[in-house]
Amino acid sequence: MTEQLKEYSQEIENLEVVKLSTWPALLSLQIQNYDDNYSFDVCKKVRNHFYGLIEDILDELSGKPEKWSRHDRNRVAEALWQKSYADEFQNNLRNHINQHFPRLVIPQAIERFNIAAGNAITEWALQTTSAILNSSEEKYQEECEKISSIRSQLERFLQISNTKLREPFEKIDKKIKEAIADESEDDLVLYLENIIASLNKIEPYNELQEKLYPLFGWRNGIGRGINQVLEPVAKSLDTGKISLDSPNLKKANVLNVNLLANCLRRLVNLGYTGSVAKAGKIMEARTEDEKQRLKQLNEELNELAIHLNLVMEDVLKQIVNQELDRMYQAVVELFKCHLSHLEKGTNNIAPNIAIKFPDSKLIKVDSKPKFNLSFKAGFAITPGTWEEEIEVSKTKRTWYTLWIFKKTYYEIEYKTRSSNNAEIPSTEKLLENWQFQLKQEDKSIVKELLRWLLEQIDRLTKNVDEVQEEVINRYQERLDTANREISIDYEMQKNVWQPMQQKSQSLAQEFFKLEDFINEQY
Repeated sequence: MTEQLKEYSQEIENLEVVKLSTWPALLSLQIQNYDDNYSFDVCKKVRNHFYGLIEDILDELSGKPEKWSRHDRNRVAEALWQKSYADEFQNNLRNHINQHFPRLVIPQAIERFNIAAGNAITEWALQTTSAILNSSEEKYQEECEKISSIRSQLERFLQISNTKLREPFEKIDKKIKEAIADESEDDLVLYLENIIASLNKIEPYNELQEKLYPLFGWRNGIGRGINQVLEPVAKSLDTGKISLDSPNLKKANVLNVNLLANCLRRLVNLGYTGSVAKAGKIMEARTEDEKQRLKQLNEELNELAIHLNLVMEDVLKQIVNQELDRMYQAVVELFKCHLSHLEKGTNNIAPNIAIKFPDSKLIKVDSKPKFNLSFKAGFAITPGTWEEEIEVSKTKRTWYTLWIFKKTYYEIEYKTRSSNNAEIPSTEKLLENWQFQLKQEDKSIVKELLRWLLEQIDRLTKNVDEVQEEVINRYQERLDTANREISIDYEMQKNVWQPMQQKSQSLAQEFFKLEDFINEQY
């Protein structure tokens, strides 16, 4: 699990195995049904399938389950509940929910509150008090200049931060374009992995550790899924016994799996099984029947690719969706880290403006990259020639008949004939070929992934710029309003609003601490 789900390494290390035998636990619950006939039927199942599990109780009960009283059946249910570990499992489940309920509910509740009210309250309190305290004529111009300076500083800070986020992925994008132009065989997925590894060494992204693994780990996931489909296909051809019993194949459309099985049977009937399937074969088709058989074998192998594509399409759709969900979550984690860094930086530059970048409002990853995978099979049939030995009868006159009579004799002549030649691949070669075709798709997958990723980064950057611009504009408006409404009793108002400013700063700190506390705890 750690190898395949590296982004959850920490969670996997903390996993606790809890026993549960599900069927007897279910039967224990069903025995207690108020419908006696239903309860009796369940008791029969328990006696037939789990006699050994609660033998001591069943030995004490008389004859048929239909004769068991409600009390007897409850005893069986209780014993089954204990022996199936259901009681232990239920206690663990209850404790798990109680322990993690705050993690599931509180952070979301806090964020919803902050988006709906908390952020607005903090912003209004800080900006209003600051605007009124800086509304006098001598301070107003100074504060306007300060806002202008803050705009420039924030713009520079956001630009540097966005470049730090975008630059590694731009390097990959450039590498992809070069590889496509030069028809290079460079491993772009490995290059992507190295770039993300370098991103993990840069603050603040070094906090993410393995969270970005899905951005390059998809190749392993897709390759593993393809192997789990191809291996039973290869085994069926090798053994001649068609068996497509694989968890991934059960995800595919049953009709498509049946068509694939029929194609495999035809290949076996054409001789593509046993040693031919395992080792391959060089075949020279001389007769029309042999040529037709070779052609049919080639067509069936191409049919195999067609049916495999249909099955693969079903299976890969689910595998790719799963990998896309992991990529999506990786990008969300990356953006959360980025926004947290931006929020700290902007509030250091402008502490009295209260700029907030809420995750759920700004992270709008509302699309996913699209991967299209297809495969080809079959083999090349090339024309050739072969020399056929033909025995030809001839006659000649001999001296001992005084050249009067002719004698028949035979000679061997060679006649050039046409043939169809082909190297029939082994199942191992077929598997390697499909894996090779998958590798050939790496460029297009990485290209699509980077297009999508850069698009999401640009969207996030645009959203961040708009939010910080709106917050600063609101402060400027509040300052302008306060300046227009300034009165001669400014000093008196100053004495009232200064303590309120201190209170608003404390309020803002409390909101910030609440979020930090929630993040640390959960």
